[in-house]
Amino acid sequence: MKKQLFAVVAGAALAFPLFAQAEGAYIGANVGRSELKLSIDQEGTNKKSNTGYKAYAGYDFTQNFGAEAGYVDFGKVNRTIDGTTLEAKSHAFYAAATGTLPLNEQFSLFAKAGVSQNRTKISISDATGSESKNKTSAIFGIGAAYNISKNLSAVAEYENFGKVASEGGDKLKADLLSIGLRYKF
Repeated sequence: MKKQLFAVVAGAALAFPLFAQAEGAYIGANVGRSELKLSIDQEGTNKKSNTGYKAYAGYDFTQNFGAEAGYVDFGKVNRTIDGTTLEAKSHAFYAAATGTLPLNEQFSLFAKAGVSQNRTKISISDATGSESKNKTSAIFGIGAAYNISKNLSAVAEYENFGKVASEGGDKLKADLLSIGLRYKF
């Protein structure tokens, strides 16, 4: 995780001068409620809401179409079965195409569709160590933006990341409902 975070920060620092010269480029950060839904075959389903967050960068090729990439942390979910606790922590890197519909100078609606690379760390209370699972899944999202100034926008959005982990009949689904700020260069 520390290596991935370092790679994101280093990549952003190296790309910052390019973004500064590129009209249409933006960066942003959101925080909100993530929901993890853990379904264990024969044992039922457990939902957990956490504080989730994301950091992202994007580029609007036109007023209506663009691309975005980012990192999302969903938090963790626990499930206890017969005295044994299973804990799953999940995060994702994603890339998506974006579509924007400006309603006026201040408000716009947007949608996104893309793919995410999810990583889930699973720990069991009576076992030593943990196991990590990677899964690629489709994502979609919808949202709205309010332009506070020429460069700064407040955003609210919902993103569904689908199944972020699965094995046999067991699966973990994730989504994020968040608000944040977006800075456009």
